[in-house]
Amino acid sequence: MRAAKLLIIVALLMLVGLSQGFAMSIEAEVDRTEVGFGESLTLVVTLTQQLGSGRTQTFALPRISSIPGFDIVSTRSSQSTSFINGVGNARTQSLYELVPQEPGKFTIPAFSFADSTGKTHSTKPLEITVLPPPAQNEEKAEEKSEAAPSARAEEGSSLFKAMLVLGLLLAAIIAPVMILSSVSGRRGPSAAANAGSASGNGREPAIEDAEVVEVAAPSSVPPRQAIDFAAEVARLKRQHSEADKLFYQQYFELFGRAALAGSNSLNESMTSDEMLKRAAEMCSSDVARQACRRLAGDIELTLYANRPPARAFAAIDADARDIINAIMQ
Repeated sequence: MRAAKLLIIVALLMLVGLSQGFAMSIEAEVDRTEVGFGESLTLVVTLTQQLGSGRTQTFALPRISSIPGFDIVSTRSSQSTSFINGVGNARTQSLYELVPQEPGKFTIPAFSFADSTGKTHSTKPLEITVLPPPAQNEEKAEEKSEAAPSARAEEGSSLFKAMLVLGLLLAAIIAPVMILSSVSGRRGPSAAANAGSASGNGREPAIEDAEVVEVAAPSSVPPRQAIDFAAEVARLKRQHSEADKLFYQQYFELFGRAALAGSNSLNESMTSDEMLKRAAEMCSSDVARQACRRLAGDIELTLYANRPPARAFAAIDADARDIINAIMQ
């Protein structure tokens, strides 16, 4: 009888331990519910598990492969476990960087997860508003598309005018020489007779040298073409499913072209370190100068250490935009 009671007590303790060992919850949240088209937001899915005494088993979060209305450009995960007086708490997080595919209102659906006992745990759906791009950017894009043919036409017209002016200058220089040569050939016999009389008088005929003045055609340097950095970054994100080494190499190349287009103080012969050092000297705010130093470290890690940066892409992109805005002021 006493042994039966002990068995019942042990069974109850085991049931309590199991219920504690599999107690868990899952939740999802975003860093912001309103985002501009071309920008990104971060979705964080957190799984919290309470571990009973002596239990260290944890469950991993299921991977999210697609979300309607968004492109998943990068994924990161982390896990931590702590024990206090034999009772543990395990926390698993998955971070997804999302880029909206178009403006409008979207809903990130609820995600469900079933534990080993068959109990289902779900997150709450999240409402996201994607703002359209500013009208100013659309007007600039239309102006660029309209200005491109006219710019090419003006360039061709300028080249034709320069060639015409150069031809007229050459004609103005060569024609007097040919006329003088023709006149001197016709007056050859009379010039010889006059030479005898001139020598009798003790004077030689005066010969004036023609002065040739070279006129150089003015050279014009075509202006640098402006780059819509935000739109190009959004296009680059849609081309790459993950923020890998190749993505960051193309991103930093795009940043360099945008910086060159934004300031005449930078030139293509500069290295990335020289360009960022010069940009830091041009920036008037400490925030932009600190962003130059941080971005130099990210570029060095990608181009020379041949691996992706340690910082999150959202932080890197924010620094790059601060630098471009600062040097364009």
